[in-house]
Amino acid sequence: MATTTSLLARPLSIAPAYRARRRVHAASRSIDRYDASTKQVVVARAGPRSSSSSEVRASKYERSGRTRSITRSERETVRRRERTITRASSSAGFAGTPPNRAPNPAALVEKFTSGIKDRLESDPNFLFKLGAEIVIDFCITMVVNLSVRGNPSTWALAATLAVMCQCITAIINDTLLVYFLAPRKGEVGKAEEIANVFAKGDYSLAQRFGCYLKKGKFYATIGSISMVVSMYLALVLAGNASGFTREVFFRSIACGALHMGISSNTRYQLVNGIERMAYDILPTNVAKATSVSVRMGNNFLGARLWMVVATMTGIS
Repeated sequence: MATTTSLLARPLSIAPAYRARRRVHAASRSIDRYDASTKQVVVARAGPRSSSSSEVRASKYERSGRTRSITRSERETVRRRERTITRASSSAGFAGTPPNRAPNPAALVEKFTSGIKDRLESDPNFLFKLGAEIVIDFCITMVVNLSVRGNPSTWALAATLAVMCQCITAIINDTLLVYFLAPRKGEVGKAEEIANVFAKGDYSLAQRFGCYLKKGKFYATIGSISMVVSMYLALVLAGNASGFTREVFFRSIACGALHMGISSNTRYQLVNGIERMAYDILPTNVAKATSVSVRMGNNFLGARLWMVVATMTGIS
């Protein structure tokens, strides 16, 4: 009987303590209010009367309007939005403001300049090779135009602009061919990438063949774009813009891809191999003379092969 009485009395003895804990819990709930003068959300966390703990937290969102109480649902909404923004930023690979993806000419120039420095560290004669290639191609282009068009003082404006376009296109193509086939100093912690088929290094035959295919794909893309632009400008300057039809467009793509991707890629790979042997075996001055001779012969051969490719693809 005593045991039964004690079991029945236990819930009655627990009830006051339970009600006291609920009062403490209710008193310790946070009450957020927005202070318009300081633009802060004040979180007052009050404990029992004997406790004096408080916490003030600055809001991440500025609110305007009259002072009002911040409800729990609003706080949860803000927290959900913060978590969503954080996850989206992490998945995109950045935190905070998204980066500006617009092309920056200054950054491109800086990257190109840095690439030249890396190539000079690997090959001190890089600028000589680049300059020789540009000068030789420019001279050949001008000699051909002078032999075909005669005295430049008698050229029409369209003819002058056409020659200028040829020279600019040649300079761009020459720079890309020499720049991307030249060895460069590898970055710290990264394996040095093979620059051309005959580059120095302990590269396997598969790596060298893969380099040829990779460069061929890259130069084929560059050649297609260059040929399409050149053909369009040539027709416009000749007063025949309507002649740039869909057929001419696709023929230009094929011609540029074959010329740069196969012909130029193969020839300039061989030029780099010959120059590597020349600079390793011969004195510097003799090696430079050999480099100029090889590049000059390569340009004449390239001109003949260009005529073959243009005939094959139907480009006149």
